[in-house]
Amino acid sequence: MSAPRVIICCGSGGVGKTTTSAALAIHLAREGRRVAVLTIDPAMRLADALGIGSLGNTAKRVPLDGPGTLDAMMLDAKGTFDEVVARWASTTEARDRILRNHYYRYTSERLAGVHEYMAMERLLQLSTSGAYDVVVLDTPPARHAIDFLAAPDKMARLMDEGVMRWLTLPSSSGGWRMIERGSEVLAKVLQSMLGEETIGDIAEFFSAFQTLWDGFRERSVRVQGLLRDPSTTFLLVSTPSPSARADALDFLEVLKKGKMPFAGFLVNRCVPDLAVVPGSFPPCPADVDPDAYRRLSAELRALPGLRAQLLQAQEEAIRALIAGAPPTARVWRLPDLEDHGDTRISELERLRILARSLPGGDELGRSR
Repeated sequence: MSAPRVIICCGSGGVGKTTTSAALAIHLAREGRRVAVLTIDPAMRLADALGIGSLGNTAKRVPLDGPGTLDAMMLDAKGTFDEVVARWASTTEARDRILRNHYYRYTSERLAGVHEYMAMERLLQLSTSGAYDVVVLDTPPARHAIDFLAAPDKMARLMDEGVMRWLTLPSSSGGWRMIERGSEVLAKVLQSMLGEETIGDIAEFFSAFQTLWDGFRERSVRVQGLLRDPSTTFLLVSTPSPSARADALDFLEVLKKGKMPFAGFLVNRCVPDLAVVPGSFPPCPADVDPDAYRRLSAELRALPGLRAQLLQAQEEAIRALIAGAPPTARVWRLPDLEDHGDTRISELERLRILARSLPGGDELGRSR
C-alpha cells in the first residue's frame, strides 16, 4: 500500500506525543516529502519542540537539511471558522452579517465542540490543498481526541435534525417568530435569561447561517470519509507504563468501532542499551575513599540485573498492546531523549535523533 497522506498521532497526556509527532514530520520531510505538521492542542509544545517560536493558523517553515520541506502550524479555531464563513457564504452580505454578529463571535470562540470541528475543517483544508504530500496531526490527550474524532459525525447529524432546520427559518416563516411574537411566557423567560438584544442576535445569526448549512454538512461528510480513507492512518503513542498502556488500548477500541485505519504503536521512552559492565574492577585508586569505591562498584555490578528487570516489564507492556491490536499492527520502540547524554544539543537535534527510530512513509504504507 502507498504511503499515507494523513497521519494522526493519538495518545494520553504525558507520553511525548507532540515530540513524537514533530520527529515523525521531520523524518518524512528528510525523505523528500512536502510535510505539514498541525497541532490542535492549545499548549505551545510543538513550537517549543521545533524551536521556531510561536505558531498560529498560518504555516511556518521549519529549517531543515534535506530534499523535503516541513511547515508547522497550530489550530486557531476562531480564525478557521472565519475562513470557512468567508469562503462558503453565498453572498458578501451574508458573510458580513455573520462575521459582525455578536452571537457568532461568542459561538466561534466558546461554544462546546467548535474547537474540535474546526480542527476537522483545518485538516480537510490541508489534506486537499495540493500543497503537501502528507499531513501529520498532533491531537490533544486521548479523552479530548475522542471528541475530535466524533466532531464531523455530530455536525452532520446536527445539520440533519429538525431543530436546526427550525432555527434557520426566517422569523416570518415560523421558527424564531415563536420567540419574537409567539408564546409570551417563553419570550419573557428567554428575555430574562438572555436579554432581548441577545435573542435578536441569535435569531439573526441562525438566519444568516442558513446560507452555510449545506456546505457544513457536505464537508462534515467529507471529513468522516477522510478519517476512514485508506490514505489515512492512525498511530497510538504510548509508554511502557500501565496507565498509558490502558489509555492506548481504550482509544484503540474507539478506532475499531469507527473503522478507522490503524498502523501501530509508537512506544516512547523505552529502556536504552547500556554499556557492558566489567566483571571485575581495578584496585581502588589511592586518592579515592575505599568505602565509596566499593559502593560504586557494587551499584555498577547490579546494573545488568536492573536493566533486565526493566526490559522484562517493558516487553510485557508491549505484548499487552499487541494482544489488543489487529494482527497487522506494528510496534516501534523509541528511545528516551533525556538519556541521550549531551545536554548541549538543540531540541531540533534531539528530534532528529528520535526520528531515526521512527517509521518512514513507505514503511507506514506497508503496515496498514
